[in-house]
This record gives sequence, C-alpha cells and structure tokens, in this order.
Amino acid sequence: MGLTLRILLVEDEHLIRLTAAEALRDEGFDVEEASGGDEAALRLVGPNFFDVLFTDVRMPGKMDGVHIATHARTHHPPIILIIVSGFAPQLASRLKDFDPAAVFFAKPYRVRDIVNSIRRLAA
Repeated sequence: MGLTLRILLVEDEHLIRLTAAEALRDEGFDVEEASGGDEAALRLVGPNFFDVLFTDVRMPGKMDGVHIATHARTHHPPIILIIVSGFAPQLASRLKDFDPAAVFFAKPYRVRDIVNSIRRLAA
C-alpha cells in the first residue's frame, strides 16, 4: 500500500476509541488518539501531519467534531475527513460545505466500512 497513513482518531468514549484504534492499527494505519476536540486541535498544529481525521461529532469541550474538521482543513487542506455520529439528521447542513467532502458514517458504524473509505479516498 506504500506509505503508512497517519490517522488522528477523536472520540470521547474510551471503549469506542480503544476498539476503533486497535482495529485501524490492525489494518496497518498509524493511529494517534485524542479524547476530545480541544486535545485534537492541539495535535493538528505544529509539526504533526495527519492524513486522516476520524472524529465523532458530539464530545465535551469547546470544539465538537465539525469544528475540529474545519480546524484540520485550515491547517492541512488535503486531510481526509471521516465524521461519525449517532445524531445523523442534524449534521447534513453542517457537513455540506466541506470541499472535498467529508465522509459521514452513522453510529453504530462498521470499522471495515471506515477502512474501505479511507483507502479509497487516499488512493
């Protein structure tokens, strides 16, 4: 597959984050984890470069997943955005302005679908 893609996984639910991170690592990705939007924002500036932002929308802190996605695109315009949420109907209007588009998955999602989407978008 070439170079290993770096993923920033942002999820406040510890068990969900742990499970998703392990599954992504098993697929050969380099995964860093953040437990919330504020922590993720700090990781997205400076020398860190991520190929993919995989974030839940609802989480504690000042920045939700859509804010983090906007922040990520400001600092790294080509970053792939994978956004997940259990509150799908409320998100359509907030995601439509991303260009290139953000990929959305409703919770519960299948990690296999996330992996396939990342590989397709990175190709």
